[in-house]
Formats: sequence, C-alpha cells, structure tokens
Amino acid sequence: MGVAECGPTAAGTGERYPPNWLGEKAKGIAMRFTERKGATAPLTPTSIARAIAREAAREALRFGRAAAALTAAASLSFALSPVPARADEISDLREMVKQLEARISALEAERAPPKAPVIAPAAPDAPVAAAVPAPAPESSEFPYVPAATMKADEEASPRVDNVVIDPKMKGFFRIPGTDTTMKVGGYAKVDFIYDTKPIGTFDYFVTSAIPTSGTDTGRGSQFTVHAKQTRLNLDLRSDTDWGPARIFFEADWYGDASYGFSSGGYRFRLRHAYGQVRNFAAGYSFSAFMDNDALPDTLDFEGPGSAAYLTLAGARYTWKVGTNANLSLAAEAPNADVTVPVGGGRSTLPDVTMRARCEADCGHLQLSGVWRKLGWRSGEGPGDQTNGYGINLAGSLKTVGDDYVVVGGIWGKGIARYVNDVTGSGLDAVVDPDGNLQALEEYGGYVGYTHYWSPKLRSTAVVNYLGMSNKSWQAGSSFSNSQYYSANLIWNPAGSFNVGLELLYGRYRTYDGLSANDTRIQASVQYDFVRWPVSLTGDRPGCGAVQNGPPRSVPVRGGSATMRIMMADPSGDAQPGFRGARPCRTDIRHPTGVTRWPTP
Repeated sequence: MGVAECGPTAAGTGERYPPNWLGEKAKGIAMRFTERKGATAPLTPTSIARAIAREAAREALRFGRAAAALTAAASLSFALSPVPARADEISDLREMVKQLEARISALEAERAPPKAPVIAPAAPDAPVAAAVPAPAPESSEFPYVPAATMKADEEASPRVDNVVIDPKMKGFFRIPGTDTTMKVGGYAKVDFIYDTKPIGTFDYFVTSAIPTSGTDTGRGSQFTVHAKQTRLNLDLRSDTDWGPARIFFEADWYGDASYGFSSGGYRFRLRHAYGQVRNFAAGYSFSAFMDNDALPDTLDFEGPGSAAYLTLAGARYTWKVGTNANLSLAAEAPNADVTVPVGGGRSTLPDVTMRARCEADCGHLQLSGVWRKLGWRSGEGPGDQTNGYGINLAGSLKTVGDDYVVVGGIWGKGIARYVNDVTGSGLDAVVDPDGNLQALEEYGGYVGYTHYWSPKLRSTAVVNYLGMSNKSWQAGSSFSNSQYYSANLIWNPAGSFNVGLELLYGRYRTYDGLSANDTRIQASVQYDFVRWPVSLTGDRPGCGAVQNGPPRSVPVRGGSATMRIMMADPSGDAQPGFRGARPCRTDIRHPTGVTRWPTP
C-alpha cells in the first residue's frame, strides 16, 4: 500500500484523514514556504524538508503516528524536487528525520494514559494490607475527656501534649500563608439574680460575704442583672520541631466585680495568656494546684467555696508517666495574704506546686500539693516568716449514661489564697501577740453530680463545706466555716445556645459564733461563639450497654493511630459478639493525643 493510499487516524479520536492526505500536506507546506522565503532565500530540498519537519512536530501534539508519516513527506519532497541535492544536505536530512522520530515517540509516551494496575480479587473478609507506620501500642483504656460545662474552663486549661479536646477542631481555621490554625471563641452571658437576704457580692455567690452582724444585716433583698461573665478568647495552634505549640488568650469583664455591697462595674480582666510547646507552659493561667476538670457545672460564677481555684502567672513542666498518667512541677507567682497588726505581707520565694494525675475512660483523679514561703514586714522590726503547705485531691467519675460525679477535698496550712471562699481575706496566716507569724489551717470538700434527663436537658446538684481552725487571738468576725448548696436545670435547645435556672443556698458562720444565710435564684442565658458537643454519647439516643470494639490501626499524620469503635445494643443489653449492636462512639488514640466523638 502506498503512502498516498493510507489515511492516518487522529490519536484518541478515531478520525481518519483522506487517502491523498500526506501528499497534499507536503505540497501545501512547500507552497507556503515558497511564498514566504522564495523572494529572499534559495529553495532547496533540505530547507523544504525542515519546514515539513517543524509542521510534523506541531501535528504530533494533535495525533500520534500520523505525525510520523510527515517525516516520510520530507523524503518525498526531496525525491520530487528538480534541484539536485548535495551529499551534505542528504546527510543533514537523514539526521533530522531520526531526531524527529525520536521526539514523536517521546511525545506519544507522554500522552499515553497510565495503565490501570491489576488487582487480584481478595478473599471474603480478608484484611486489606496497607503500607502504614508501625502501629501504636494498644491499650484497653482511653484517656479522660472532660465534660463540657457552662464556664468552658475545660477548653482553656493547658493539656498534656497540647491535645485538643474537640477532635473535629470546630471553629478552627488556617491563617493564610502559615501553618498556624486559629479559633476565636468565648460566649456572651447575661445573669438575672435575686437574693432573698443581704449578701455583699451581687454578681457571684460568695458565702463568706453574707453579713452576720452590723447594719448590713438589715439591707434586705436584692435584684441584679449583669453580663460580666461574657468572655472572649483566642486559641492559636501550630506544629513545631519541638512538638505541638499553643498560644491561648482569654478575658472577661469581672475586673470590677461587686464586693462589700458595691455593684462594681465592667472592667476588662485578663484570665489567660500563656504559651505552651509540647509539655512546657508559661504565662498567666490556672494554678497547677487546682483541678478545673473536677469543678461542678454551675450557673453561678463562684462555685463551691472549698474548691481550689486561682489564676496567676507561672511556668510548669509535665512529664508523661505511662499512657494515662503524668506528673507536673510548677513555679508560680507568690502573694502572702496575711493579717498583721502593722506593716504587710512579703514573699521571698515562688510558690511551688506539684501534682500527679491519672486519666481513664471512666474519669480522672488528681493529687496536687503546694509549698509556700510566707512572711511579713512590720516596718519597725525584722518581722517573721513561716511555711505554708497543703494538698488537694479531686477527680471525676462517669456513672450511668452521660451522668458523672465530681469531688474535691482540700487541706492545708497557709493556703487560703488558693481556696475559693477565703481567697483575698488575709487568712493565709496571722501574727500572734508575740509577733510570730502563724499559718492558719483550712479544710473542706464538695461533691457535685450531673444528671442528663435527655441529650438536651441536664441538672447539677452541689454540696460543699469549708472550715478553718481559728487561733484564740483572732477577731470574732473572722471566718469559721461556710456551706454552699446549689441545684440547677440547664436546657441546650441548640448547640451554642443555653438557658438555665439555678437555686443556691449559703450559710456563713464567724469565729464569735454568729451565723447568717442567703437564698439566691439565678436565671442565665448564654450563647457560645463556638461550642464542641456537650455529650459524648447523648447525641446517639438509646446507646444502652456499651462494649469496646476490636482495635484497628489506621495511618495518621505523625505516625499511626489505634481506633476502637464503641458498640451498643439499642435494647440496653450488650450482645455477645456484638450481634444486633451498632456503632455508638469512636475512640482514636493518636501519637500526640486521644480524641473521641459520636459515631454518625
């Protein structure tokens, strides 16, 4: 078959060209070249062949082997030319044809679609092998995930390895041009408060502010509306060569809280400003002595009087011990809160706090201790110093469904600064008649229970007691003991919207034996800017009895993760082998932390 009798096919289209296509193509190229160059340059077979070669390169991008036929046209035009060719021109033409054919082959290889890999059929129920990093060590337990509360302090607290308690990182977005993610959070809250009897703090329930004597006892009832608890925060996270890094800022408007029957005002107040790289944190945040994960879910800003609660400047380092335990050591800003006849308190060393913490799927337990150096300077003599020390044992435990209980117990000498009801009262220590500084003993505890009536409706009840061992030379109006009781009902109609009603009762007794009480009714409306799910399993009604599913290794960034699907039987009875069960919750152990969320 001659060249003029075949019609090339365009690559990938199936379109065929006319039988005399090649000859016409060569003649057309020669005519165009003659019109452009004939007037100024001599025409030779080599120059015409070069023009045909350039055209072939362009055509090769549109169709495959048809371009190779154009190279034959170069030889054809040479053979038909009446002008005799020189030997060097023939040699050049042959070399050009070889180069063009090599180029066409390369272009066709680039345009060819990749061949689909041949996959052998897998046997039924056979696991699919994948090239993944070595699996993380398996464990029958997963670290504790704190319950979400109205105050959202669980989101602000420094965590081991900077773990994010919301696995979906709701509200985070990447800052353009960087590897940093950021979330703007907080909430707007308004409180409507009615006190049946006098209390010196209108916007938070401090039982030690209930007057037991004097003219203030006749002040009567009080109604207050305020929004000082409204908060704004900024959470920035990034991966560094040293590990996950975090910077967290938070502030509210409690800088001028009511006290001594003064309503105060709205002054911006710093609550948190700290940075953390892996397990080293420094800045302004919660004291390592307190356990904010063990605080009950109250509408009242104060909470139980015996709870350890303090924000201050400091630095801490945490060591991981095993899978679910850690130890922390911190140096924190000191402040000797003492009662002296003249002069004032002084601090010569930082407060040193230590804590041991164990976390599990069912809850957590934390034991912390603090050592302090307390002193006073009279201005007329050398003054005196003494040691302060104490322990705080707190934790949480899941009970039935989403219900959980929180407990806390505290004891110490010279640690009033760290205790909710007596902080700032000058009760770390007192000066005796001989001028010696004596640390005061505090002790107390609380229990809080949260019950979910439904995934959207919950209640928390709290019982609390705080006592102090008084010195004989203390004033009769000094703190002796206090009691705090509360019960609430919180409705969460939408993810970011909460309304609640709370009843509080407090009783306060002074060293001289006088006592007084107050009953408060508080209604709150709160809208969170960004909110992670309050309930881990409540979003799946009827989870019933839950069993651990088999662990699976899955590849993730930074290593491998162990995934375990929690199976539940809607009837409430776990079935052997998970017969009739369905996924209820997914737990994932990541090399840098553990996350979980309801399985959709």
